[in-house]
Amino acid sequence: MYSVKDSKDIIHMFSWCRDSMIISYSEGIIGKGYCDDLGDLTWAAVFTGDFCFLAGKPQQSKELAGLINGGGKELIIIPQTAGWLEPLVQCGCKIRPAERYHTKLPAKGFNLEKLEKLTSEIRKIKGASLVKIGEKEYNELRECLWENSFVSNFKDYGDYSRHGFGYIIFIDGEIASGASTFGYYSKGVELQIATNPKYRRMGLAAICAAQFIIECVRRDIRPHWDAANKISVKIAEKIGFEYDGGYHAFCAGSPSSHKLASAENKKTKGEING
Repeated sequence: MYSVKDSKDIIHMFSWCRDSMIISYSEGIIGKGYCDDLGDLTWAAVFTGDFCFLAGKPQQSKELAGLINGGGKELIIIPQTAGWLEPLVQCGCKIRPAERYHTKLPAKGFNLEKLEKLTSEIRKIKGASLVKIGEKEYNELRECLWENSFVSNFKDYGDYSRHGFGYIIFIDGEIASGASTFGYYSKGVELQIATNPKYRRMGLAAICAAQFIIECVRRDIRPHWDAANKISVKIAEKIGFEYDGGYHAFCAGSPSSHKLASAENKKTKGEING
């Protein structure tokens, strides 16, 4: 297995992939690439954050299996074909199937009036406030116990403030929900959204997401919402996204709040909880 130094060497193998994190990788922003043979490519893999994308002909690779098993946290594997399951299992990967869902931008654009009405709902929640993520909030999110992916793909606040943004709802001083940049590329961002289990079913995720989308429109950048479950799809549709079909993925490692415990959410990365 070879470590890829230039994304241009393998990016053509991911033309099938619709995920914004692959665009980020192609622009040299995030991720590491691997392949079986630079001179005669059969398969390629890209690891970005807690996602792994597999392209090409499925083959056994103990080195690849080692990367998948060695992270110590949950990894979402998005394969070009379901045929990757068998060779990965044969190499010792402990993976399980998962269903995820594509969304797309609304054909007529986002309804800003509707989004602003959604954000105004914060005034009806006792003790709640909607706050843009600054350095103080960034540092609090790095220590957040129930969600580890709000700012995890940024090395520090300076990096985040240049390339990302987001919003948090506090209730009586406690982080209750948030929407933040999971990843970015030159023309868009991937949304990460989640809600503290203590505060679910209060509509907080929709409020945060609405404010995030308003900011995307203001900046003229494209938001991406990759939904981890059907609850996430429903919230995306409430914000204005359109459902665009499901797709198969695998999960490796221990479930985390980011990928499985979140009931509503990527890459938003699509996991949310109320």
